Amino acid sequence: MGNFAGGFYVRIDDSIFAVVGPRIWPGPIHLVLDSNPPPVVDGAAVYLDPRRLTFSEGTIDIASASVYVPRTPPARELGIAAPWMTFWAAAEQRPNDLGATWHDVQAATENGDLEGAAAVLEGRGTGLTPSGDDALAGLLLFYHWTGWRPARLTAIATRARTTDLSRNFLRWAARGQSIAPVHMLFSDSGDALCPSAPQRRGEFEQAAHIVRGIGHCSGAALLAGLGLAAAAWKSDGSDDS
Repeated sequence: MGNFAGGFYVRIDDSIFAVVGPRIWPGPIHLVLDSNPPPVVDGAAVYLDPRRLTFSEGTIDIASASVYVPRTPPARELGIAAPWMTFWAAAEQRPNDLGATWHDVQAATENGDLEGAAAVLEGRGTGLTPSGDDALAGLLLFYHWTGWRPARLTAIATRARTTDLSRNFLRWAARGQSIAPVHMLFSDSGDALCPSAPQRRGEFEQAAHIVRGIGHCSGAALLAGLGLAAAAWKSDGSDDS
């Protein structure tokens, strides 16, 4: 489907994934290689079976590849982190292209209307993964982590009016998975934000800094979605289970 710095995109049926080198973070749609993959001509045929990915420039052995299974933060860790996460949704933290509609998104989220929030966010912005979709991914992630029905979240992601690539990211967010730095926010951080554990808090903030630096504003938008969901969850403590 196209090349980018460090890899190329592939479409297999209705799924899209990226073949990337070791400098790219692991994620649910990333096939991470030990070295940078060769460039592939746009539109070239690519074949996938359980043991290999084959294209005109060569073959990639995937028989021994490990599956990406990131850690899901438990409710206790989310409860500790929620007061800090709400900061990510503040006007000075979120991307500028979300400002005009943020009040509507916030109102829908506070009312538990994730479908309404999605209708405002989906496809908003430019690029392969628009800012609105990145913020929606943050919402979907958090709601999955806090026990909302997966079928409801997946339906929102699947019918999103956006790019095919962005929709694939949203589907995985609905399943509770994002790129590795997002999950690093909570990895081994049960007491990350407790005053008695300043080192852990520093690790949490460093992970947030890494996420914020992803893409032009994709990381900041995703954090804004997480922060907005954390604020709504903190206010009522409810879920959709």
